[in-house]
Amino acid sequence: MAFQQEEKPAYIFKLVLIGSGGVGKTCIARRLCFDAFDANTQLTIGIDFYTYNIPIIVEGEETFVRHTIWDFGGQEQFRALFNYYIDGANGIFLVFELINIETLTRLDWWYDQLIEHNLHERPKILIGTKLDLVQNAGKKHKIDELIIDQFLTNHNEQDYVKTSSKENVNILHSFKEMTKKILDSHELDYDKIL
Repeated sequence: MAFQQEEKPAYIFKLVLIGSGGVGKTCIARRLCFDAFDANTQLTIGIDFYTYNIPIIVEGEETFVRHTIWDFGGQEQFRALFNYYIDGANGIFLVFELINIETLTRLDWWYDQLIEHNLHERPKILIGTKLDLVQNAGKKHKIDELIIDQFLTNHNEQDYVKTSSKENVNILHSFKEMTKKILDSHELDYDKIL
């Protein structure tokens, strides 16, 4: 849905995508914002920014939530920027590959950073990417659901979504769910998310 440039959003939220390099954070943002997919996406150097509007109804009127989406390069050399990147985040996507267990275990470091920066109470969703590759992956490459459940339990989280940027599975759904989590956590007024 397109909104006129001069229209003002009901709310503006900062969303961040964190996780290892190459897990598909940029593909998520590009699929959402441009409805595009490129299997040869280059690793993000530092930080990329995107914006996306989610339509909502507030007091019977159609308006929108503007998300500023911060896509953080997951390589180790960018970790020094984390404090700047994470500051003011309203919602956090913890991103890993469904066919690479190391990307899930590396999320422990990112989660520790959220605790260190006192952001562990912010709304979060665990995102498993590359669902389209799971069926053809050998059993040794797939992450067992019990391991994912254990990660969620260890970090006292419950929201988890499997996605495919290539096939556009659950991308918009993930952002709508995050919008709801943020609105509800701040007890902000809205009738429904469209």
